[in-house]
Amino acid sequence: MVCRWPMFAAIVVLGCTRPSRVEVEYEAPIQTSTKFERLPSILAGIQKSGDILLYEGLPSEFWEPQLLEQELDQKKTIKLYGYPFYEERLAFRGTDAEQFTALLSARRSFMPFRGPKECGGYHPDYGIEWKTGGAATHALICLECGDVKLFGPRGELYCNLGHEAGQKLAQLLRPYRKNRPATESAP
Repeated sequence: MVCRWPMFAAIVVLGCTRPSRVEVEYEAPIQTSTKFERLPSILAGIQKSGDILLYEGLPSEFWEPQLLEQELDQKKTIKLYGYPFYEERLAFRGTDAEQFTALLSARRSFMPFRGPKECGGYHPDYGIEWKTGGAATHALICLECGDVKLFGPRGELYCNLGHEAGQKLAQLLRPYRKNRPATESAP
């Protein structure tokens, strides 16, 4: 009789190993300056805005790589400055657009960049776009680490949100979570 136990054991052991870590490939985000003196020229694009749009970010590539891969495969997405967002724009409720504009056009809402955080790296949870004529200004907001990347016609800036501004943004944005699946680690 042929002993099949070693072959069966090898199949069970090899078949039950953990899959390799998922690596999602997408274009690298553009380099963003941390020179805080750029802030006033970028905020001018928010203060003079016409239309305002809201985008929801996809799951984190650090905390939820499998979920990110699934969402990229199954949902329509766009990229803003190399970061993935759901294609669907979310409609603002009531006076929320005005509140976002007032909060994110105020210099006191921002602080100079303090360096990388221990939160898995910058990952935008939401993107807000202000359009005026042919120009646009974007704020890509990471609620977990309190960082924001601002992109406007006159430059870009990577900085931190002030404590109060970060809390207010989290409160205002909470009801807009629509497409991103709920997980324990997501903001």
